[in-house]
Amino acid sequence: MYRSKHRLAFLRLAGCCGMLTVASAAFQALINYFRKPVPFDVLTSTLGDITRLLDEGQLTSVDLVRAYVSQITNHNHAGTKLHALVSVVQDDIALDVARRLDKERRKGQIRSRLHGIPFVAKDTMWSEASLGVPTTCGTFALRNTLAKENADVIQLFIDAGMILIGKANLSELGGAKSSKCIAGCSASGGQTQSAYVMGGIAPGDSWLGHSNPAGSSAGSAVAVSAGMAPMALGTEADGSLVMPSDRAALYSIRLSPDAISRRGVLPYNGLSDSLGPMTKSPEDAAHVLNILLGRNDLTQFLGRSFAGMNIGFLDPTEWASGPAAVKPNESFAKQYISEFDAAVGKIEAAGATVTRKVKLRRITAEDDNMCSSIAWHDYGPGFADFTAGMINPPVRTLSELVEFNKKHHEEAMPEGCEGQDCIEEAVAKMNATTDEVYKECRRKVIHNNRVLGLDQTFAEYGLDVIIGAPTGRSVTVYDLAGYPVGTMPLGYARFNERPFGVAVVAPRRREDVIIGIMSAWEGLFGPRKPPRQLVQWSGKMQGGGLQMSPV
Repeated sequence: MYRSKHRLAFLRLAGCCGMLTVASAAFQALINYFRKPVPFDVLTSTLGDITRLLDEGQLTSVDLVRAYVSQITNHNHAGTKLHALVSVVQDDIALDVARRLDKERRKGQIRSRLHGIPFVAKDTMWSEASLGVPTTCGTFALRNTLAKENADVIQLFIDAGMILIGKANLSELGGAKSSKCIAGCSASGGQTQSAYVMGGIAPGDSWLGHSNPAGSSAGSAVAVSAGMAPMALGTEADGSLVMPSDRAALYSIRLSPDAISRRGVLPYNGLSDSLGPMTKSPEDAAHVLNILLGRNDLTQFLGRSFAGMNIGFLDPTEWASGPAAVKPNESFAKQYISEFDAAVGKIEAAGATVTRKVKLRRITAEDDNMCSSIAWHDYGPGFADFTAGMINPPVRTLSELVEFNKKHHEEAMPEGCEGQDCIEEAVAKMNATTDEVYKECRRKVIHNNRVLGLDQTFAEYGLDVIIGAPTGRSVTVYDLAGYPVGTMPLGYARFNERPFGVAVVAPRRREDVIIGIMSAWEGLFGPRKPPRQLVQWSGKMQGGGLQMSPV
């Protein structure tokens, strides 16, 4: 009542004085004061929520940029110190883009369903120099180096009217720098921390331990889970997108490798390299894939149920991570198996035909050796091609990077990112794989993991999809086979609150099937939960939930 009376008095006064036509900052501030708070929360609002608020005129793109940049300011290097982003686009640049997109919206010139929405991209993707953020790949050497143009995938989003606001931290060089590096650590971005695990990485934890955000797309996943952006792009060659998404309670999709151009994205090997979105809901994933793939509208696969689906489940005990990667935790192991088994039962009760403990061919030592040969053939030339798209890079080849790191040892190889044995091996063996051997390795790896692996399992059990824990080397099989993989949140560890979920794999180029499964999953198990420590922090700072009035 108090606000209503004063609002009426203010409007009458404004009318008498002719102030309604004055575009002053003070006038706008008063108008904002009386506007009804918008139900927008950077921690929980999905792309779908945001597009609806934009459509209704309750939010602008300027509002969104300010809200997400504020969250970055509060928690990237301050607050909970998550170190999720290496760099942030300057406010004036991002806001100028947002204003132009708001103007287009007012004119009815809406480029896509995600018009005017911010996003972040893993810092292994070119971002054009005018955006003012470097493309570092996590290295100290490239910390100030700008790219000549956008990676094709970033350009797709910009053309769709989205706003790049930052570059995400990562395991340096996509995890291909050193066997001693902790997942999510880079020389240019520091150590990414989980938004869920209070206190950060536990002292003495293993490189992929339970307190770790996982890698190498750790920063992309943490940025979304921490409300620094509603969507992020990550990359994957061997679990690099799936694992951090799992530990951030996200719905992500690692695309079939040949589904989209990877030009302008740091390569590792031409067999399993891929990329994909990290989002808060299946609807979000569908909207993003509509832009990335340009196929039929994938939102038509939302609202599905499990009824009539044929689903095979891998035994999580058979595909658990090794102790060197993840230190065993007996209480968590019991919790995961219990909740995984309960989920299978719930899906079966929802009408799916369920096959438990399906068998899948495992990675062999021969597979590993052939994968190494493929990487040695691709990594060095790929890095040189990547730096060729940059403006005066201080290093252009892996050999030059090795020498640079030696000369700048303290800055280039800090604690958590020590050593560079992976780069040194790649340099030493760059010419070890002939083109003929390379082709044969690719053919055999694909045959082993696609034909003898997933294809055989799908056919033997008559499955639509396979679901299992995103741990161990099951994800490696999916990646080498070239199949799309999605993540779906399931629960939260009792001992440290880190999220855990499942990975779902569908046949090649059937990302639409994954969208349908994700939608059925969310309908059965409910929405994901935001990080408790950030919810508590926001409540203390703002006296309640993260609601905002447009500014």
